[in-house]
Amino acid sequence: MEKHQIADGIVLYMFEPRPDRHYGYNITALIENGKAMLIDTAFEEHAQQVYEDLTSQGIAIEGVILTHFHADHIYGLKALPEVPIYGSAHYQVTLDMWTDPGDHPCFTPDIVFDEPLHLPFGSFELTLFSFPGHAHCSALVLINGQYAHIGDELMFTNGGEAILPSVDSGQYVARHRDSLDKLRKYGDYALIPSHGPIISGREAIERDIANRIAYFEAILVSQQPLSYDEAVQNCDGPFLHQEWHHNVYRS
Repeated sequence: MEKHQIADGIVLYMFEPRPDRHYGYNITALIENGKAMLIDTAFEEHAQQVYEDLTSQGIAIEGVILTHFHADHIYGLKALPEVPIYGSAHYQVTLDMWTDPGDHPCFTPDIVFDEPLHLPFGSFELTLFSFPGHAHCSALVLINGQYAHIGDELMFTNGGEAILPSVDSGQYVARHRDSLDKLRKYGDYALIPSHGPIISGREAIERDIANRIAYFEAILVSQQPLSYDEAVQNCDGPFLHQEWHHNVYRS
């Protein structure tokens, strides 16, 4: 586990990838006056380490915000004390697709949002709102008008290498393309992903967004299925996890 203080009271916990993955796992903690609000929880072993680290400093977890409801963002809830959970009003679609119904009570949010939800936490001013893209239940979290937690809208290795965009199936390619276009609005923010390091600077952010949009656009305009190499011809640089490309043709 690595800890990165990215701003006063904002700590990014970064964990190494599993053996068959290129991307690691992030948990973001907003900390003030002995209390913490977490954004995402990764898996149980990751959340347990964060919980132990915070507890050793006398910091209590007051709540958890979930950027979406895939397993590598929610399973850490099992290692944490019972606290309020915030998530998109569209969470059930993803839980039904990807998780065992018996586990749903562990992951069901207490407070849901679709339209912007303004959530003060100490001196932090948070705005949570639905942002369907990578998943139907994806959400953005704006922090003090300076940071935007983007979940998996952009994914990277811990070293900052680009990961291929991932969608639940091919019918959602246009949805993710549209979410990336909307993400351009936040090019002056520092972006906090759930996988990889913080991204800042409009030029770098625009390049990362444009590369992924080019990939999706190639797929959307083609009348025939494309190979990975054909789909990325207009992209600036390769993506890791190229095997995910087959998902865009899965119904």
